[in-house]
Amino acid sequence: MSDSILEVEDIGDIRRVTLNRPERLNALNQPMAEALLAYFEARRRDTAARVIILRGAGRGFTAGADLKALGQPDALRDGPDGDWTLRDAMKAMRACPQPIVALVRGPAAGGGLAIALASDVVVAGESAVFHSAFIKIGLSGAELGAAWRMQRTMGISRAREALLTGRPIDAQEAWRTGLVSSVVADTALDEHGLALAQDMLAARPDALRLTKRSLDAALEIGSADAAMELEERAQMLMIARRRS
Repeated sequence: MSDSILEVEDIGDIRRVTLNRPERLNALNQPMAEALLAYFEARRRDTAARVIILRGAGRGFTAGADLKALGQPDALRDGPDGDWTLRDAMKAMRACPQPIVALVRGPAAGGGLAIALASDVVVAGESAVFHSAFIKIGLSGAELGAAWRMQRTMGISRAREALLTGRPIDAQEAWRTGLVSSVVADTALDEHGLALAQDMLAARPDALRLTKRSLDAALEIGSADAAMELEERAQMLMIARRRS
């Protein structure tokens, strides 16, 4: 790994982004939060990058906020002054047109869980552990969109159990409840992620972007009829482009 707190590799049309604080299990501090925000905001008009893989260096995805940095200049400053850098970073992840594949080995705790949930596809290594963590440190159990996403993936009862108790969810439980799409050996995680990204690249660039937008909009729309209308408009645009 390089000295950069956020390492970016170009693999053809794929961008592999690595949270790079392995000595702290990639715990989130202010510089890392700002780097994530800047990176994903810059993808809005990036047509060269078509799929993004997000992973953590070393043994973990990210252990969440770096509590040992409290009181230090680089401590995560989300909250007290209303400058929610992590919230804005995750909004930028959803707004960027590229599908994001999160590869999780080891802990994805607190803000790390929220970052994984802000991705489009989450793949777990066998060592992955998902942990909301917030309620265990005296905070609300629901933060950074975790409640919205987890209740839609795992179901109401299971998601609320996780957020109200702070109990960790291992890789197999995450797969059984739909929190992740698959579980692979830790040693196969990077290869699996690249294969997923390559499969996505088989689509036309505009089709890939429109599909992500349609999938996100469908989660917000209140009826199947409205979702169908939106999807048909995207499909009509693709058909017109193929004919031109």
